[in-house]
Amino acid sequence: MVCARPEGTLARRLKGTIVFSALVMAAVPTGALAFSFNMPSDWQVSWDNTLTYNIGVRANSIDPLIGNNPNNDESDYKFSHAGNVVTNRAALLSELNVTYQGHVGFRVSGSIWKDFAYGGGNASNPGVYAPAGGGLPAITYHSINSYPDSKYSSYTSRYYVQGEQLLDAFAFGNFDVAGKSVSLKVGQFTEYWGNALFFPLEGISYSQGAIDAIALSANPGSEVQQLFLPRPQASLTVHLTPEISLSGQYAFVFNANRLPEGGTFLAPADFLFKGPSNFFTGAVPSALLGLPPGGFVPVNVPAGPSNTPRNLDNNFGLKLGWTPSFLNGGMGFYYRRFDEAQPWAPLLDFGAGGVPTDYHLSYNRGVQLFGYSLDTTIGNVGTGFEASFRKNTALNSTPNPMVPIEPEGAKGNTLNLIANAIFPLSRSAFWNTGMLTAELAYTRLLSVTANQALYNGVGYAGCSTGSKWDGCSTRNYVAASILFQPQWLQVFPGVDLSMPISDVFGIYGNNPQVGTAPNGQGTNSYSIGLQATIRQKTTVTLAYNGYHAHANQISHTPSGLPFYSSGNGLFGNNDRNWVSLTLQSSF
Repeated sequence: MVCARPEGTLARRLKGTIVFSALVMAAVPTGALAFSFNMPSDWQVSWDNTLTYNIGVRANSIDPLIGNNPNNDESDYKFSHAGNVVTNRAALLSELNVTYQGHVGFRVSGSIWKDFAYGGGNASNPGVYAPAGGGLPAITYHSINSYPDSKYSSYTSRYYVQGEQLLDAFAFGNFDVAGKSVSLKVGQFTEYWGNALFFPLEGISYSQGAIDAIALSANPGSEVQQLFLPRPQASLTVHLTPEISLSGQYAFVFNANRLPEGGTFLAPADFLFKGPSNFFTGAVPSALLGLPPGGFVPVNVPAGPSNTPRNLDNNFGLKLGWTPSFLNGGMGFYYRRFDEAQPWAPLLDFGAGGVPTDYHLSYNRGVQLFGYSLDTTIGNVGTGFEASFRKNTALNSTPNPMVPIEPEGAKGNTLNLIANAIFPLSRSAFWNTGMLTAELAYTRLLSVTANQALYNGVGYAGCSTGSKWDGCSTRNYVAASILFQPQWLQVFPGVDLSMPISDVFGIYGNNPQVGTAPNGQGTNSYSIGLQATIRQKTTVTLAYNGYHAHANQISHTPSGLPFYSSGNGLFGNNDRNWVSLTLQSSF
C-alpha cells in the first residue's frame, strides 16, 4: 500500500532528491500509469495510477516448538509448508492532483487490493492440545480456535483478502497574509515531523498519524514516512521570516495503528488484534471447576470493547522551524499533545477467583511531547538528530490478577534519542553508485507515573520472571537499522540493477514503551533483495525476508507437546522467513 509522502527535513537534507521511495520497501516497489490533461495554462491536472503485483512463498516449514503454542498455531498453520504461497496480491493506487495557478488545489487518492492466497479462512494445528480424561473428550487445537467457525472477521478479510480505502482527500492553499507566506491544508492527509527514518514508535512523529504495521512487518527496513496513513486534520504553516516558520496541526479523528491480525502469516499472536473474538488462555484441570478429575477444560476469554479515545480530543501540535543559512540544514522545536495510536494489548478484567472475564485493547490519552530536531549536511553526508521527552506515555504492560479492572496500562515519562546518517556510495570496483543509511535509536525510562503494578519491566511486579529475555522492559534500550543499497547502471542496454539490503536489530535492552517488542535485544528483521529496472518502465524485485527473536522457555501442553512459552520479541515468527517477487510496470 502506498500513501502520499510528505516532504520535510529529510527531503531538504537530500537537497530535493528522493532516494528511498523505491529502495527501503524492497517488496513493494511502485510504477506509474499517468495521464495528463489539456487544460488552460492556469490549471495543472494529473491522474496517476500505480499497479503492483506481489507473490511470496514460505521459505521453511513449521518449527513444532512454535506451531504447538496455542497462541501461535493459527498463524503458523495458515501456510504450513515450505513453498506455500503466503501472499498473491494485486493492488491499484489511483491519485488525482488538481492545482490552480500553483496556489490552490486538491488531491484525492485511493487504493484497492485483492490477495488470492488468503481464501479458505483460518487454520490451526491439527493435533490434540489436551488429552481425554475424567469422562471429558480430548481438546483439539481446532476447538480452541480464535476465530468462530474458522472464518476471518470482516476486519481481517478487508486488509488481507480484499478491500479498498480512501487515502488522501484534502484541499490546499498557498497565499500571503500581511506580507507573510501562509500554507493551509484541510482534509485527510499525512503530517510527519522530525528526522526519524526507521523507528516510527520512538520518533517525534509518534502517533502523529496511524502506522501501517501490516506493511512494516512484511517489509523489514521500511522508512517511517512510507508507513503513515492519512487522517482527517488541518495544518497551517506561516513563514515569519525567510529563516523562521511556525506550523500547527489539529486532528479531527482518532486513527489507531493498523496491526498484523491474528491468524495471518506474520501475526504476533493468534488472538490479536481486531479480528479474532476469543482469547485462548489454556486448559485448566477439570477438578478445579468441580468436574470429574483427570481431564482438562478449555478456557476462552471473550474479547471486550476497546477503550478508544473520542475523535475530537485536543490532538494538536506546534512546530517552530529555523533554517539559518550558516547551518546548511534546519532545526525544529516541537510541542505535541496526542492520543496514542499504539494500544496496550491485551489488558484483562478479572472476576471471582481471579478468572478473566474479558480481554481488550486500550489506547492512552493526553500524552505530551517536547522535541528538538537537527538536520544538516557534512560534506556529502546527510545527518539528522532528534530528541523528545514524552510525559505519561504508555508503557509495556501485562495483565495482573491483583488489578481486577484494567481500563489502562502503565504510564511513564521517557526520553527518546535518534541519530542517522545518509552516505552516498562512490564509484568502485564493486558498484557504480548507491546509498548507505544508518540510524541509531535510544530510549530511557525516567519514571513510572501510573499503574505501576501492570508495568512489564525488570524489577517491577509485572515482570514475573525478572528477565529481559522473557520480554520484560529495561530502563535503557538501544536499537539500530541499516540500509545498504549498491547500484549498477546499464548492466544491459536499458537495465539498471540494485541490491537493497536492510536490517533492523536490537542491540541492548527492551524498550519500555508499548509496541516495540519486535526490536528488543537479540531480534533481527532483515531483507536482502535484487531489483532490476528495465527502460524505466518495468521493475522486478526479488527479496528474501527474515525474522529472528530470542526464544527463552519451553513448556508442554496438557497432551505433552513441547512449545516455546516465552522469549524476547516475536519469537513466533522465527520459522516464517519468506521469499517475495514483485512486478511493476508503467505504460
